[in-house]
Amino acid sequence: MKRDPKKKKGRFYSVAIIITAAVILEAISGLQYIFSRKAIVDDVREIAQVRLTNANLLLSEAMHAVEVAVDNVTGFVTANLDHPDNMHSITSGIVRINNSIVECGILFKKDYFRSKPGAYHPTTYRDDEGSLINIDYGKEDFNFYEREWYRGVIDTGGARWTDPYISHTNNRFICTYSRVVTDKDGRTIGVIFADITLDWLRGILEEGSSSYDNSFSVILNAKGRPVIDTRDGDIPEGFYDIRKRMVSQESGDQVIEYRDTLSYAFFAPIGSHGWSMAIVCPENEMFKKFHMLSLALFIMMLLGLVVLILIVVLSARNDRRFRAIEGETQRMEDELLVAHGIQMGMLSKTFPPFPDRAEIDLFASLKPAKEVGGDLYDYFIHENTLWFCIADVSGKGVPAALMMALARSQFRTEARHGVSPSAVMSALNMAMSEVNEANFFVTMFIGALDLSSGALRYCNAGHNPPVIISGGKKSFLPVEPNLPFGLLFDFHYKCAEMTLEEGSTIFLYTDGLTEAENVSKELFGEDKMLSVLSAYASPEENIMALSEAVAVHSEGAVQSDDLTMLAVRFNKCVRKSLTISNKTEELAAIPEFVESLGMEDDITQKVCLALDEAVTNVVLYAYDEPGAGEVVIDALLTDEKVSFLISDSGKPFNPLSAAEPNLDLPGSERPIGGLGIFLVKKLMDYVYYRRDRKKNLLRITKNLG
Repeated sequence: MKRDPKKKKGRFYSVAIIITAAVILEAISGLQYIFSRKAIVDDVREIAQVRLTNANLLLSEAMHAVEVAVDNVTGFVTANLDHPDNMHSITSGIVRINNSIVECGILFKKDYFRSKPGAYHPTTYRDDEGSLINIDYGKEDFNFYEREWYRGVIDTGGARWTDPYISHTNNRFICTYSRVVTDKDGRTIGVIFADITLDWLRGILEEGSSSYDNSFSVILNAKGRPVIDTRDGDIPEGFYDIRKRMVSQESGDQVIEYRDTLSYAFFAPIGSHGWSMAIVCPENEMFKKFHMLSLALFIMMLLGLVVLILIVVLSARNDRRFRAIEGETQRMEDELLVAHGIQMGMLSKTFPPFPDRAEIDLFASLKPAKEVGGDLYDYFIHENTLWFCIADVSGKGVPAALMMALARSQFRTEARHGVSPSAVMSALNMAMSEVNEANFFVTMFIGALDLSSGALRYCNAGHNPPVIISGGKKSFLPVEPNLPFGLLFDFHYKCAEMTLEEGSTIFLYTDGLTEAENVSKELFGEDKMLSVLSAYASPEENIMALSEAVAVHSEGAVQSDDLTMLAVRFNKCVRKSLTISNKTEELAAIPEFVESLGMEDDITQKVCLALDEAVTNVVLYAYDEPGAGEVVIDALLTDEKVSFLISDSGKPFNPLSAAEPNLDLPGSERPIGGLGIFLVKKLMDYVYYRRDRKKNLLRITKNLG
């Protein structure tokens, strides 16, 4: 039995996929380990630096505030030496205005004041309730003259901070700032000092060492001796590997080892007196959770690899089924594209649709939400009446498109035989109700515009009322309350009438315009539609402006409904007619006829020349004998263009089919004729010919803008 080469190849690919996936997972795991480990160290470093910076700022701020307070009152002490009893007011004032100071005092040399024999030591401190207590420590049996804060400045002069120590009076962990006090002659007479508690600094140390078990924090003084630590003096010997860098006021980090433990030490100077703080984090504690997570990820990757194997196996089994589904999907997509092309092909998309009818301008657009949709617009001219409609079939997709195609076909059939829009709507309703097993309904507006008088008859079947733009104003057209068709077989539809003024525009649309949503579910709305519509724009310009406004409003949101618009403008125009026989002498009536239209001189000259050439061609060649027939010239003048329809009942002849003359040839080599129509094309903006009801019809148009 031979093996299927496709199956063998498929197994090879499956094994290759699994091996590749395993290698990729292993590589991802390794990269993840490297980068995650680095990220953890960076995060710990960043947190440590923040805490070191915080400690530095707090300590510097507290010390600076004390220094300023003490330095500023030293002069008051000198000024009040004649009033030793005023010293408590000075010390209490310092404690009162500076919350970081817990005690302030002045220690004068022995027997400096005759009224205060022995040691005079006026002091103010803040008790546990926050009250200020004044006391003279000189009366106590304690030799304050041996304290560091006194001896250090008496021997050297100036000012200084002590290392932290435990106060003998209240057992607080404090640090003292002191400076000498001199008399008016500059002789040293004592020392003024202020104490700040460092309990908050211990709190910062404990916070810095709280991130991981067995981590700790240490502050060293300028001599490298521990000032404060969270291990209560039990500092591992390996920690002092960084003492030199800390004493040198460096900032940074270093890996240290103690008791067979690797740790990361992060350090930076704090305060302005040579202190340095370090935060030490054991490596095994830093990466404890990471190692647990890595193990969990490794197990998950193994499970993922197992799942991948199952997926590959199942994918191989279902490949044939998926290919069949894919082929079916592609077939459906191809059919939808064909359906889209058929549907779009049913719509009139040539604009202007009636170039020989200057009394109207018309433009329309349809943008389906899916490949095929249920919106419809249509129009045609029958017996000098413009029939037009717009419709919206309930639902979307292929069923709605089929209903749309049926509605268009019925509209065209019934409108050519109907006497009014309401009769056409009733016929459509009966025809659609008979085949509407899916319970679709259609909203529709049908209008019939008499192109001679502007009389508009219309019927609205539950559709959005059109907008009338006339005289610079915009308003909704009043409509009769008719049901959408396709619901009730024998519903009686009502018709309405009005007269469109020359220059007016009627704008029709489906709810895909006003209900267009943006990503915030806000509707485009009627107000915005009316604000975009312009009384001075052409139908095409108005529809293009609305299309752009909807695109801006939608902000990339998916189109949820078909969007269809149709605009018809009934142009203000002057109509005149001239009938002549096919005799050359009657061509003289053409200039006067053109001048009677009242156009500007340069336009009149061009139009006269073009019209004379076109009519001369008819007079000379349409009939066999001079005077055997007539040539009718119908003129239509609007604000934008002038149009002439030249009609005759002579021999069929399309002047536009003649080849254009080669003007590069010498005159002797050119064929006779052809220059007249060539000149007409050059002078006019639009030239159109058709044969209708045994008549030659030539339309020439000149834009006035």
